[in-house]
Amino acid sequence: MSKLTQKANRKEEVQAYKRQKILTAATTLFREKGLEGATMRAIATEAGYSTGAPYTYFQSKEEIYAELLGISLGNLSKAVKDAGRNISSTSESARHRFSAYFEYYYEHSEDLQLGLYLFSSGEIKRRGFSEDTNRHLNGKLMSLMGYMANCLHEIEEVSASIAQQETLDAISHITGILLLHTTGRLNTFGANPQEMIDRYIGQMLKRLET
Repeated sequence: MSKLTQKANRKEEVQAYKRQKILTAATTLFREKGLEGATMRAIATEAGYSTGAPYTYFQSKEEIYAELLGISLGNLSKAVKDAGRNISSTSESARHRFSAYFEYYYEHSEDLQLGLYLFSSGEIKRRGFSEDTNRHLNGKLMSLMGYMANCLHEIEEVSASIAQQETLDAISHITGILLLHTTGRLNTFGANPQEMIDRYIGQMLKRLET
């Protein structure tokens, strides 16, 4: 490897490192202050860089937010797809994949906060998300939901329309339980979120198999 190539590789490594530090800093600030409360200046300070450093990699805090959300959705999708591998039973495969959706957000509460943008009224979009970014992010979620619906459709005699409706119902139910858990409301009632999810998924599969 030539010295010129080594130098170029080193430069790429440094840029990737700085970019990741900015993303990490932004994650901290978005969690503490939300998108509205965070600023590019604060993100730079949190990362230990000069005020203008984040602009080398991102045009705005909304672009950083979109990047983090895209990464989160990719990780969620991988977790869901990996959960049902090597399971021959279609219903058991679906059970594991729907459970994995819940478990991912249960274990990554910061990703849940990011992901709630996709279920919002569009406030973030009006603050700076481009139409292309909005379509891209929602497309990732719709692709995952389509994949999960197909898992249900593979169960014998389950139509595509029923599978889609059950998937939407399940995602809505899971999101509600996650929110109640995150806000501490479930503790008030002494409810266990994992047990609630297991019960719901079991009831859903029973409906589809009868």
